[in-house]
Amino acid sequence: MASNRMLGLGLSILMISATLTGCLGLAFQREFMESMRDDPVVRLTEETYGFDYTFESNSIESVYHTDNIIIEFDSSVSQLVINFRAQFPYSSLVDELVGNETNQYRYVHAMLWKPGVKESGGEPFWEVRATQDFPQQRFTFPQSDLIFGNWLFEVEARGYGITAPIDQASFYDSFDTYVTITKPCVVFAESHESDDCTPLSDLQSS
Repeated sequence: MASNRMLGLGLSILMISATLTGCLGLAFQREFMESMRDDPVVRLTEETYGFDYTFESNSIESVYHTDNIIIEFDSSVSQLVINFRAQFPYSSLVDELVGNETNQYRYVHAMLWKPGVKESGGEPFWEVRATQDFPQQRFTFPQSDLIFGNWLFEVEARGYGITAPIDQASFYDSFDTYVTITKPCVVFAESHESDDCTPLSDLQSS
């Protein structure tokens, strides 16, 4: 009921202001509309980067694959989450038959580096090396573990992908690993009903 009265009052004021001449009327309308706007809303948003790869070889030679991406961390990043999974069908059986020698032909090595650490010969911030099936695992790091700058996320891997005449004999090594950073963004009143969200770090730097 109160909102209806406010709307009616607002319309009445706008009608009155419309009768005013020149810039006075326009300025009054603009100030009134600005006062009716909602305040900006701060939301947490997630940005995800990573790799998803399935090997195809169809030969006795394993396939080598490498990839990397630079991820910019600013001071507003509040959390880091890394997901990792690898699948090497029959890997445990093969290891039993021929030993760990297969680990140089079927593996995934994923690493995340803080800015400048790899170049200086340091250790990765996070790494996993899988040579057998590695179920989906989630690694979470708080803001206190993070620093500003360009982080390097990279992966190096080897594997097989065999398509056999019999489907049951076919197999494909694969992996997927993703980095997700959480950071705040601002939704302005005119965008409350849309997906438009401006990173807080962009507003602070402008």
